[in-house]
Amino acid sequence: MAREVDRNLVNIRDLSAQSSSGAQQTSSASRELSTLALNLNNIVGRFRLS
Repeated sequence: MAREVDRNLVNIRDLSAQSSSGAQQTSSASRELSTLALNLNNIVGRFRLS
């Protein structure tokens, strides 16, 4: 029984680490996407319709 609890705790720890890593990647991708959107907005702003 104690081994099963230990195994489950290790699994929870590993899943938590994976979740944290995924959250960091998502945050980084969101920042990059925001930068790209700002750049695109600046470029599109240079065009004017006649």
